[in-house]
Amino acid sequence: MKDKDLLFFSPATNSLPRHIQIDYRLVRFFKQVGVSLWLHFNARRIIDRYHLDKLNIHAGPGGVLCVRQLPVPVIITCHHTYMQQIRHIRSQFWKAVFVPFEKRTYRLADRIIAVSEATKNALVKQYNVPENKITVIHNAVDTGRFRPLDTPKNDDTLLYVGRIDKRKGIEFLIRSMPLVRKHIPDMHLLIGGKGNELESMKNLVDRLHLGRNITFLGFVPDEQLNELYNRAHCVVVPSIFEGFGITVIEALAAGIRVVGTDVDGIREILCNAEYGRLVPYGDNLALAEAIVAELRGPQTVRGLRPEYRVEHFRERYLEVLEEIYHL
Repeated sequence: MKDKDLLFFSPATNSLPRHIQIDYRLVRFFKQVGVSLWLHFNARRIIDRYHLDKLNIHAGPGGVLCVRQLPVPVIITCHHTYMQQIRHIRSQFWKAVFVPFEKRTYRLADRIIAVSEATKNALVKQYNVPENKITVIHNAVDTGRFRPLDTPKNDDTLLYVGRIDKRKGIEFLIRSMPLVRKHIPDMHLLIGGKGNELESMKNLVDRLHLGRNITFLGFVPDEQLNELYNRAHCVVVPSIFEGFGITVIEALAAGIRVVGTDVDGIREILCNAEYGRLVPYGDNLALAEAIVAELRGPQTVRGLRPEYRVEHFRERYLEVLEEIYHL
């Protein structure tokens, strides 16, 4: 399969080659639900118009639901399920309304690609999807883009990169910083990202008198990420839940160790202590102790496992797309 054989459909405006923008009014108001509705009403038309012989749909929260039987093979890429999200984030219980549609999407699929073993297990155990229909292909990074640099690190510097919202565990991280500061008074946490909790987190930093130790960087452009990783002694990923910890493997590719929460999407990456440490979500003391140990201990990672490299990802993904002809 060659690049010229692929078409990409999304509501985004971008310069991706062979990208077709979905112009559908409901997308503006309902986002991924709007895209799902667009697919429901237009799938057969676009299959005929563009002579498609297979469809790869990215599903899960933030993805697309497909509840119609289509005339071509369908491969679903599952980033995580609504059931996983609801189990970890109780305030999102209302998303249970999507679960029946999600189950039908996976049951209609000819093949499923899961981005982690945890997501595969959720599909098998919670949705009764046949295991032999699922292939695990981890998300990956380009090690030409994320790589160690020969630049000096900032002493006792931690880095968080991600959305500033509850799910990402940013409050958990900030509330652990006074415990870190007791051991390392000059520790410095860099927070890169934006989100709906940004102002409340800035207020929390003020209340905890951490202004000298924490800097909010705002949105960090992609081209600056690798340099930012390389400036840190340790990256912290304190999420309540992740479908897959892409920030974790970006940091590891840059040669930086990670402290992450012991949750789906992070656990299987950091199961080897060579890459960092796992802590229970919500345990401020455990997080602080892990951070102190990293700042005082080893600071680099030797190599990234092959399954997290983009070359492996591309090869395995194309294999699944080709295998669909032999089902």
